[in-house]
Amino acid sequence: MNRVSQTLSRFAPGGLLLGLLVAVAANGAPTAAPTADEIVAHNLEARGGAAKMRALTVLRRSGRLVIPGFNIELAVTEWQDRAGDFRQDVTLQGLTAIQSYDGHEAWQVQPFEGRKDPSLMSGDEARAMSLSADIEFPFVDAAAKGHKLEYLGLEDIDGTPAHALRVRLKGGDDATYWVDPDTWMVIRVLEKHTIRGAEQVQETDLGEYQQVAGVWVPMSEEQGPKDSDASQRQKIVFDHVEANVAVPAGHFAFPDTQPKAAAGVRP
Repeated sequence: MNRVSQTLSRFAPGGLLLGLLVAVAANGAPTAAPTADEIVAHNLEARGGAAKMRALTVLRRSGRLVIPGFNIELAVTEWQDRAGDFRQDVTLQGLTAIQSYDGHEAWQVQPFEGRKDPSLMSGDEARAMSLSADIEFPFVDAAAKGHKLEYLGLEDIDGTPAHALRVRLKGGDDATYWVDPDTWMVIRVLEKHTIRGAEQVQETDLGEYQQVAGVWVPMSEEQGPKDSDASQRQKIVFDHVEANVAVPAGHFAFPDTQPKAAAGVRP
């Protein structure tokens, strides 16, 4: 071996190590997986920040509901109140179906099923509906709300890797939220509720976020069974959104003028 070869041989290991160190420095050291709290913080900041979110006390969205298999569109309006209230009105040809939750019990009017008088829903149904009342999603301040939060890792959502957050709800139900790591918005929700002893699973894809009062809110929702085809899902497209609107007194509560048609069990 000549002198040049001996020199290269002597310094090759060190040179290789230096090259690896430079490469690592250039590409960055491996990053640790984010915690559940970090993902929640990113989502809250991306939606507009904690201060603007707290200032959002009432959210009203209106648009249209498309049900698979029917060539019709129904008008829909939803109210969410930070106090823990939720109401959805669905109207077609002068008839309006109502489902409402006042923070304690849920009730409904179902004229399309021949039931025009309000009636109480079961405690299980009320507990499931309470999830819809949470403007900021239940993973925000989960512990203060009595929920348990868990990070499940990155999962593929229709070709998009998304952070999965599981929320064990204080009432015993379960919900998983997938957060896009690029936008930090929720793109899918999977809810599991026990209704009259049977588990019901519903998957909802969220999109078309729009800003109102400085907060980004989803303006499209596609709902159906888990892993169902788009043709099997009902879709709500909200065309209009308003923040902190006045809500009539008793808007969410069971109408005082009506007897409670069923014995409701508070969740």
